[in-house]
Amino acid sequence: MQLVLEVCDGGGDEPPLRKVFDGVGGVVGRGAGCDWSIPDPSRLLSSHHGLIAYRDARYFLTDISSNGIRAVSSGKSLQKGQARLIVEGDVFQLGPFAIRARLIERVASHRQPLSTAGGVIPDDAYLGLDPVQEWDRQSMHGATPCELDALNDVQEAPSAWMSGDGVERDYLTLPAQADVLVERVEPVLPDSQAPEAYEVFWAQFAKALGVSAHALDCAGREALAIKVAGLLRRAIDGLQQNLRTHDELHNELDLDASTLIKRPNALKDSLCIDSALASLLGTGELAQPCAEAAITQVYRQMQVHQVALLVACRTALRTSLATFAPGHLLASFERDDKVPRFFADRAHWRAYQRHYQRVVEENASNTDLLRGNFSKAYEEQVRLASALFATPPGGCP
Repeated sequence: MQLVLEVCDGGGDEPPLRKVFDGVGGVVGRGAGCDWSIPDPSRLLSSHHGLIAYRDARYFLTDISSNGIRAVSSGKSLQKGQARLIVEGDVFQLGPFAIRARLIERVASHRQPLSTAGGVIPDDAYLGLDPVQEWDRQSMHGATPCELDALNDVQEAPSAWMSGDGVERDYLTLPAQADVLVERVEPVLPDSQAPEAYEVFWAQFAKALGVSAHALDCAGREALAIKVAGLLRRAIDGLQQNLRTHDELHNELDLDASTLIKRPNALKDSLCIDSALASLLGTGELAQPCAEAAITQVYRQMQVHQVALLVACRTALRTSLATFAPGHLLASFERDDKVPRFFADRAHWRAYQRHYQRVVEENASNTDLLRGNFSKAYEEQVRLASALFATPPGGCP
């Protein structure tokens, strides 16, 4: 049984996209690693949108996307993680594409192949079948054909028909049906260890993931595993980007380099996501001894950086406020011999002292110092940075 998936013709001159699954399953999406990769400039089709499974000579479709799959005939969306049987003529909506399913039976050929090359019978194929020529050839070599030996035996034996006795009865032996020898075929017992090992694997997988997979069938579990792999790749990619941004901010603020990660770390040492995953999973040349420690180290570095940045901002504000304290100004002016000119107007100096005291009392907790212009600048920067990662409605980033 073959499954033919074909994108419904949109009226263009180019032939519609199609994919044939011959007794196997696969993944449908716009990702480069899919079994059927469909280009989608609108990005409404997920990188891994649907999973095709083949069991018991039947095909099933499972939704593993973020946008969903809809059956056009009923108008209902497929439940994520649950396999749906594909029947002849089904039309499914995957993002902007309407895909029609056709089931084709494979017809086996019973004709025997010709023994000669090209199917041509040679001219001398039947020359050796002449019995007279065969008898002459054997006589020349002193051999007697088996058929002639049988005639000689009959001539030497006394013939019953030459006697004068008449034949009263002819005895004919009726043919009897021979017993058919049936070879007993021992039934093949299923390997009980395979299902047990299969269930043990999925139990360990669900335990490591922290979810329950008992309610999912085989296709649903496979779809869950594929989705987990995609989410892992996206999480590691984002973590690497955050680590690069952290290092750039660290250099911009001219901070001490000793606070950065120094030990070998797959996320920091790898140049791309592929090499980072290969190193973390132990399949690359630079495999790390403990992938969990590398990920935990990066997350702790991010957390420490955020807390340290907040404390540094508060300290900088308090230091700036203390710089303009009246006592600090007096000491600075006395050191620079500028006190007589500065205190020429005593009324302004007393007004400045009262203003400074009021600012200190109003911001005793130092929380108000982080408001106002600081908060506005922060919100404006967040708005500008978020615009860079904006995605279309319904799209998959």
